[in-house]
Amino acid sequence: MLNRKIQPTVNPIDHIDMVQAEKRLLSNGIPVFFINAGSQDVVKIDFIFEAGTWFQSSNLMASLCNSMLEEGSRNFSAAQIAERFDFYGAYIQLMTDQNYGFANVVSLGKHLPAILEVTEDMLKHSVFPEHELRVLIDKNKQKFLLENEKVRTLCQKKFTQVMFGEAHPYAITNKLEDFDQICREMLVQFYQTYYYSGNCRIIASGRIDESVLNLLEAHFGGADWHRNILPAPDYFMNPAPQKFHHVEKLNGSQSAIRVGKLWVSKSHPDFIPLSILVTILGGYFGSRLMANIREEKGYTYGIGSFVLSLKYASYLIISTEVGNGYVEPTQKEIGFEMKRLQTEPVSENELETVKSYLLGEFLRDFDGPFALAGSFKAINDFDLDYSFYDRYLHTLRNITSEELMKLAQQYLNTDDCYTVVAGSN
Repeated sequence: MLNRKIQPTVNPIDHIDMVQAEKRLLSNGIPVFFINAGSQDVVKIDFIFEAGTWFQSSNLMASLCNSMLEEGSRNFSAAQIAERFDFYGAYIQLMTDQNYGFANVVSLGKHLPAILEVTEDMLKHSVFPEHELRVLIDKNKQKFLLENEKVRTLCQKKFTQVMFGEAHPYAITNKLEDFDQICREMLVQFYQTYYYSGNCRIIASGRIDESVLNLLEAHFGGADWHRNILPAPDYFMNPAPQKFHHVEKLNGSQSAIRVGKLWVSKSHPDFIPLSILVTILGGYFGSRLMANIREEKGYTYGIGSFVLSLKYASYLIISTEVGNGYVEPTQKEIGFEMKRLQTEPVSENELETVKSYLLGEFLRDFDGPFALAGSFKAINDFDLDYSFYDRYLHTLRNITSEELMKLAQQYLNTDDCYTVVAGSN
């Protein structure tokens, strides 16, 4: 019988046997990365195109083009597309980021033939009906006006502009008048330029067997959407010379603060140990910034630090919102906590707490087929392989307080950081 007076043995995790993605090429060269995992008959298929804001010649082109994919195709109206997904209990998520345009489909495996039929027509033969475009633009105008009343939106937009320069595609420069500059012909041209087989990769996860792969071949493996591959445009960063910037927002009771700097890429040898340092600073609920600025000082309900890794640049960002009277004290405490990491070793107890937290988050990133697909995409986007995660585990187990302090001295200098405050003076 189990003796419950004896504490169970705690064993360190040295390695995780995760289900890794396999690769297959469709007849037209589209790479399909698939993860066969999970016990339910559910399939998620992500179609990923290099069609983000990096490639647009005018603001809003990438996002509006992507959103219009479900608004009508050669053989299906917008209503028929919506009805098909609703009838079979499936859904499609369309979105863009700085580099990619996505069409993510989730369906029961048994309904996948019907779902891929309409998905194929959307991706290959979208027609961009004028009426639906006007409705979409009007809806997005209203959303834009609401979002730009928020200090956090104004702050983030300005932060990207001072980090990269207003002409860089990673800078958020959308204005209300940009909506009126968009026409159907612009979106059709963007669609025809970037949504094609040579600019696509597919990640499939869930119950993936030969029948699913055969369906992908049948619907997306043909030469009917082949086009010449265009080189990606080049851009140069032009960061602002001054480090502090203020965005005025009249009659607001709160101000948003962003502090940050350009960061190392995921392929850099310091990226993994730095991710642990950033977690200690502000990456979880018990972090230095939360303990000081939220718990002790009461300046904010929440503050955090994280690294945003993009294809051509990465940056560290510390983000919070505070009452107008606490802007300067909050900035001071952020600098104090960064300096403290440079001058005081992290205690053994705190380091073990952070290691345990990060290990739990790491395990959750591989819990289930869709999480496995997300973890694969997180390395595949940067041409990395699964050894990245082995290095992460090794670093997490072995990193010391002395190593973290040296990294803080090298990377967490407040003089290198940009600070943007949006709110009322």
